[in-house]
Amino acid sequence: RLRSDRVDLHMLDDIFVTPHFQTGDYKRNCTVVALYSLSNACVRFNLDRVPLRSAGCADVLLRDATTKEILILKRKVHPQPDWWFMGGRIKAGDSPQEAARKNVRRESGLELDVSRFRTVCTASYLWQYRKQEPVENGTADIAVVFSADVSPAERSALNSPDPNEYEEQRWCAADHIAHGTAYHPALRRAVLHLLMRDVMDLMCAAVQDMAADATVAELARRLCSMQQQARALTTLAMTG
Repeated sequence: RLRSDRVDLHMLDDIFVTPHFQTGDYKRNCTVVALYSLSNACVRFNLDRVPLRSAGCADVLLRDATTKEILILKRKVHPQPDWWFMGGRIKAGDSPQEAARKNVRRESGLELDVSRFRTVCTASYLWQYRKQEPVENGTADIAVVFSADVSPAERSALNSPDPNEYEEQRWCAADHIAHGTAYHPALRRAVLHLLMRDVMDLMCAAVQDMAADATVAELARRLCSMQQQARALTTLAMTG
């Protein structure tokens, strides 16, 4: 039986990757303008016609290493007041992986090493509404989605979600999310990409173990089928 844990799971990270390129000697800027302050300034000075800029987000699928269940959270606030990832903004000076680590620490209390965050996929979001006033101005995000496997002990140590932002959190089977039409297609697509990466890991193990060509071909067929499902989700329209 093929086992992906017998090979280096990071050898395929040049495919599922989020490279972080720093040009020059960047100095971290400690002057941070809160989004609500910026929004208020725009309203005060009648800057409602200022073009919307996309913000960077690092979102995370925490996965139970034993049960393979995935943690999702039900948000109370815009831009997505429904089931969504754990995550948040990427601050200037942080790599996406570092931002993912900080977002998980802030929202769950878990302190995970940055090396445990593996890239799943990227996506572009355009939202009709946002949390800050005026909410109808909406927001736009470019998101990098990561996964991180957690132990049963780490799962038990998770903090309860912030009641001001979340209604609840739930551990769900990956297939339930990927094929659950009640979930946002971006969340479903990300879970499918996580499952695709698992298949890629198995293909890598099969090649290294010199498995039969039929075994590798079957894994390739599974991968192509999942990719078609993921691609179909990118065409689903969502209402606000």
